Amino acid sequence: MARYRPRNFTLPDDYSFPGDPVLEIKPYIFSEAAVIAVDVALATSRPLLVAGPPGCGKSRLAEAMAARLGWNFLSKTITSRTRLEELTVEVDQLRRLHDAHRAARADAEQLKPDEAYHNPGIFWWAFDRESAARRGLSPADAITHAVALPFPGTERPTDKPPQHTVLLIDEIDKAEPDVPNDLLEPLDRRSFCLPGGSTLHAKPKDQQQLLTIITTNRERELPQAFLRRCVSLVFDPPNKQALLAIAHAHHPAADPTRVEAIVGKITSIREMPPEVGRRHPGTSEFLDAIQACEELKIAVADDNPLWRQIERAVLVKPTV
Repeated sequence: MARYRPRNFTLPDDYSFPGDPVLEIKPYIFSEAAVIAVDVALATSRPLLVAGPPGCGKSRLAEAMAARLGWNFLSKTITSRTRLEELTVEVDQLRRLHDAHRAARADAEQLKPDEAYHNPGIFWWAFDRESAARRGLSPADAITHAVALPFPGTERPTDKPPQHTVLLIDEIDKAEPDVPNDLLEPLDRRSFCLPGGSTLHAKPKDQQQLLTIITTNRERELPQAFLRRCVSLVFDPPNKQALLAIAHAHHPAADPTRVEAIVGKITSIREMPPEVGRRHPGTSEFLDAIQACEELKIAVADDNPLWRQIERAVLVKPTV
């Protein structure tokens, strides 16, 4: 059966992306499931929720798609301290207080406009980069309080509109339970409230398209309402053929015998029963093992003590 051909972006027949050395983006091999899921997310304007173990390429899917589409790239790694305001808009109360003290000492009549103290988050930049750059919805010619803010992500080498964006929300499962629910309005309605009561709406698709990719290691269950708003993709461990293709894309000059041996080791480790405090190696660790053995010229063999050290340091990683 012929492979699926995406409608909203282009890929070679082997689903490979060679990378972008200028932007320091490494090669990427798409799975068919990933190609279909991204195409559905683009067609429906829904966020793509990508699940899988650490190191399997979830985050790099977003980077590769931004480069493949030629779109700008924004990212935010979620932690247990992340709040909705960080992702939409925060008010810099400390700067406002300092300005108020200075104004009082100088007998000034008033502070700067409220918009001067807005710190736009990545959703604001993804929805409407022009108003984010000026911190508010007022027309550009009405803003006199500050110079334009710089774009906080990776920009494509063009200043011609429209400038579309790939937005990566990384490790959503690290957030406190309220955060995914707080994101329902930005994700579903593509809008959020600004301080003062006004609402910021995303620009129409013909002016500024958006592909949102959200990753999860599945360490915490996500709310059903959040899941319903997402297109879902689960990364399965790559098989032997996929591992060989990934190795060739990243290390085309690597010794084929050495690569085959490391692929065999990865397969054997994955067949071992899981142990407490130990997980199966991911794709990134597989590539690290190839790079280490290539640069250090280490033979991959059980009777080679150097390889055994590499295996423990990069692939098996026992709890320390």
